[in-house]
Amino acid sequence: MKTPFRQALYQHYITPPEQVFPRFRLGSMIFFWGLILIYGGSQLLTPSLAQELVILLALILIGIGFLMALMAQVRMLIGRILRFIYS
Repeated sequence: MKTPFRQALYQHYITPPEQVFPRFRLGSMIFFWGLILIYGGSQLLTPSLAQELVILLALILIGIGFLMALMAQVRMLIGRILRFIYS
């Protein structure tokens, strides 16, 4: 018999990919905005503290976007595996 936690975890991962993909797309967009910000900050700003702060903000955006996209991708992958096993 499944515990409530296992049932909730199963329901979380069995979510259709159409509902998870917007989170993946948002993470990818945040990641690329960070890349654009790094390029713009390094090309348009003179070497200064402001440039370093812009690059730091861009690196934080890249990290957040990467983690969001990665977690959504893993969720979709585990969902596919679970649907394959239990179907």
